[in-house]
This record gives sequence, structure tokens and C-alpha cells, in this order.
Amino acid sequence: MRRIVSGGQEIDCCTACGALWFDPGEVRELTEGRLAIGGEGETSPDPPGNRETGEKRGALLFRVRREAGSLACPCCEGRLTAVDFQLTGTPVVHCSNCEGILAPRASAAAIAAKFRLFREHGEKFAALGEILARREQERIEGKYGPVGQGSGVTVPLPVVVPLADDGPDLRSLPLITGAFIALSVVIYLIGQFRGAPLPLPGGLAGLPSGTGFAGVPRLPLLFAPFFHAGLLPLLAGSLFLLVLGDNVEDRMGAVPYFLFYLFCAACAGAAHVLWGKPGGPPAVGSAGAVAGILGAYLVFFPNVSIRMYGMGRILTLPAYLFASAWMVAVFFLGAGSEGPLPRLLDPAPLSLPGNLAGFGAGVAVALAWRIGEQGKGDSRPDTASG
Repeated sequence: MRRIVSGGQEIDCCTACGALWFDPGEVRELTEGRLAIGGEGETSPDPPGNRETGEKRGALLFRVRREAGSLACPCCEGRLTAVDFQLTGTPVVHCSNCEGILAPRASAAAIAAKFRLFREHGEKFAALGEILARREQERIEGKYGPVGQGSGVTVPLPVVVPLADDGPDLRSLPLITGAFIALSVVIYLIGQFRGAPLPLPGGLAGLPSGTGFAGVPRLPLLFAPFFHAGLLPLLAGSLFLLVLGDNVEDRMGAVPYFLFYLFCAACAGAAHVLWGKPGGPPAVGSAGAVAGILGAYLVFFPNVSIRMYGMGRILTLPAYLFASAWMVAVFFLGAGSEGPLPRLLDPAPLSLPGNLAGFGAGVAVALAWRIGEQGKGDSRPDTASG
């Protein structure tokens, strides 16, 4: 190893392969353009996943991850693993113990090139973001009237998610809820590692919108809620399950709750395929299933307070008002909207009929369940005691 001095930092460079070792914080020398890759007159190597090697980014990350398993951290002898550097598609090797980063020469060149592009065109990117935000605001104001004109209020994210609730104390661990979240996260991470989202069974990218079931298999209806096209839909679905799903599982029991979740997902997916907007994006994600969870929660715990984020504000509302806010977001700003912002938030959204069908299925099953409880003389509390 030889040492390269950049910005007062000493960065280690392998004399054989050109790989760079960055202690915590030193990688900023590369991303901020102070560290030059290669010596004078030396051309930078091709970035990962280039057309000459023919290796896709996902395959490259998988290969680097496999090779990292046999390496030890040069500073602390800790375990190394391959990660996607700041979601740029460029693999580096990271030590989770000392937070050091080992960047192969090609990866270092790719990172330097990407961040140089960001620095050189940062003003253009910012202007483009402002144009898109302005167009989205004009579209919303054209449909629903002025939004905070002259007050400095910006157009908030069109999402409504629960953050916490005051539901009854749980009698058992929500194992099924945890398993649903874990399965969704694992499938999403596998898609990130391979460089492309995993397809549904049968090779479908998602449930087609408004095509009917001619030639569309039924099995993907049960798998779609565990596949997510983006990080935000995954986080939103996980929040619904963590905050609301655990109480519904505790009320129904593990096995009925498992079947209930799949039933709501199937109802939502079928409605999307049958009555979604023709030509709309194929849908994946847990939106329909968690809509069913919300419907059941509304029946079981209508007066429980829910702390929520919605349209740029954090509020505490009873469950029935939270359900109303969710309905407004879905109807006006979510599944029925066109434009860059909704597509950025969820690249594969469930249609409005799908969301409503999932919610309706949850309400119907929960009402039947509650009637059954009353027939057995089992009346559960709707709020936490004390």
C-alpha cells in the first residue's frame, strides 16, 4: 500500500490493483472532487457495469459481495461486506465495525465520475426539480383550488401513514406481522442486489391494470403484496403493519390473520385487474392488503387514537378520522393521480378500485368476525385500559 495525501487526509492505495481504502469520513475527498483517480496522464478505468465487460450492475454487486466474504478489514480485522455506495449502483466493500470503505479502482472511478456530474450539473437538477414541483402544484391547484398561495407553504407528499397508536396491549407477539415485513424486505433487497426487481410468479412485472383475467394467472394475486417497486411503498406498508397490523393479528389470532391478509390482497389485486384504468401501470406492493388491515382496525378499534403523517403534518386522530384521511389521500392524491410526483413515490401503484376493494374486504371480514365474537359472548375492548 502507498499513501495518497488529499485535503490533509492520508488515503491508502494498493500498488498492485489501485484499490483505495478510506477511513471514516475520508471518502468525501473522492465525492467532493479533491482526490484524483490515477497518476498523471493515466486514464481512469471503465466504471462498473460498462458495455465492454458486459457485466450488469446487479451481477457485479453480487460478485463483489461474494469476494468480500473472504476478506478481512485491514484496520480492525472486522467482517467486510459489499454495499451499493449511496444507491449509485457502484459496489464498494464496507466494514460495519470501523465504518471503513474499500473501493476497487473501477468503483472509485465510477463514484468520482458520478459525483462530478452532480457537481457540474447540480443547478440544472435543482431547476428541474423546481419545475416538476411547480407543475405538480399547478395541477393540484387547478383541480382543488389554491394551496397556500403567498404563505410559503409547499406541496406536501401525498401520503398518509400511521406512526403510532394507543391500541390495547398485545397478548402475544405479532409473529405473522413481523414475518410479512421481513419477507417483503428480503424480496426487495434481493431485487436490489440483482439489479432489477424480482418478477411475480409467471414472470409478470406486476398485476396488469384493467385487462381482465384473460391470460393473467391468479397465483400472483397472493404474492403481489410482498413485492415492492420502491423503498417508499415498502416503508409505508411496513408502517401500516407495525402500527395497525399487530393489533389486528392479536384480535384475530395468527392463522386467521394470515388468511385474512392474503384474502384482502387477492380482493384488491382482482379489482385492479378487472376495473383498474386500462393502460395503467402494473401494480405490486402491499397497498391493497394494508388497506384491508386499516378496514379491520376501523371496525375493531374505531376510537383508538392514531398518530399519523398526512400532507405535510403530524396529527393525532381517532381511527375513524385516520381512515377518512387515508381515503381522501387515496381518492384524490394517490391511486387516481397522474404526473411525476405520484410515479416517483410509487412506480407501481395499485389503482383506486384495488385500494377500495382491499379496504372493503377488510371491513366486511372484521364485521363478520365481530358478530362471531358477540355470538360467543367475547367482547374485546376497543381502547387501551387506563
